[in-house]
Amino acid sequence: EKSGVATIVAHHKTAGKKNWGRSHQTLALIEGARARGINIICEAYPYTMSSTFLHALLPPWVQEGGVEKLLGRLRVPENRRRIKDEFTNGIPGWANLYDASGWDGIIISSCRNNKDWEGKTIKELAAAEKSDPAEMVFDILIAENGDVLMILLGMAEEDVTNILKHPLSMVGSDSLPGLGKPHPRFFGAFPKILRKYVREDKTLSLQEAIRKMTSMPAQRLGFKNRGLIMEGMCADITIFNPDTVEDKATVANPRQYPVGIDYVLVNGEIVVRNGRFNGTIAGKVLHK
Repeated sequence: EKSGVATIVAHHKTAGKKNWGRSHQTLALIEGARARGINIICEAYPYTMSSTFLHALLPPWVQEGGVEKLLGRLRVPENRRRIKDEFTNGIPGWANLYDASGWDGIIISSCRNNKDWEGKTIKELAAAEKSDPAEMVFDILIAENGDVLMILLGMAEEDVTNILKHPLSMVGSDSLPGLGKPHPRFFGAFPKILRKYVREDKTLSLQEAIRKMTSMPAQRLGFKNRGLIMEGMCADITIFNPDTVEDKATVANPRQYPVGIDYVLVNGEIVVRNGRFNGTIAGKVLHK
C-alpha cells in the first residue's frame, strides 16, 4: 500500500482445519485493499493439497543457515526434543499449519535414495519402523541429506472452489518438477480446471476459466503479445475437446498426461499432434 507496487497473493489458500471456511474473509481483505486503490489480485491452483520440501515442517530456528546446519541440528538429541515440543505446543511451523490429518496427511513424494518411501505417509513409515512420526521425519531428512519433497493434505474443497471462482483470482500450477511422485498439479492442474470446475461442477464458464489461465496472467505479468488469439499475438494455442478433456494425474500415480488435448502450438509451431508430443522445442524464456 505504501509502495504502490502491483501485488499478487500467490497460491492463495486457507490451510489447516482452523482456517477452513475462512476464504470469504481472506477474499474480502483483497476486495477491501482494491477499494483503497491497491492493485492486488490472487492466484490459486485447483487442489486441496500442497507440496514443498520436507524440511519446511521444521521451526525457523532449525532452518537458519541452510540445509547443512539444519542437518547438524537434527543430529543433536536435545534439539530433536525441542522441535517435538514445539510441534506439540503449536509454535509456528508447517506441521501445525497443515493439520488436516496430522502425520497421516504428510506424504513423501520425492527422495533420491530410499525410493520405497515415496507415496507413503509419515504415519505409515513411522509405524513400519516402530518409530515416533517426528523422529521419522528427522531420520528421513538426514538419510536424504535434506533433499526430500512432500505433499500435504490441508485445505477444504469449499475454499478452493470459492477462491477459484472469485473474479480477482487467476489459475496457476505451482508445479515442482522433480523425481519420484510429484504433486499431481505438475501433470493435471489446467485440465482439472476444465474437467471439474467447468464441465462437472459448472463453477466457472468455459470462457472465464480460459481467461483465468491465459490472458489474465499474461496481462498481469506484462506480456503484451501473449494470452489471446488475435492478429499480432504469438500463436500459443491449445486445441482441446471440452467434452473429453480430463486430468489423469493422482497422488498415487501422478505421472499421467491428460486426455482430450489434440493439438498444442508454441510460438506458431505444432508441438503436440493428435495428443502426442512430437519432440519440437519451440518455447523461450519470456521477459516483461
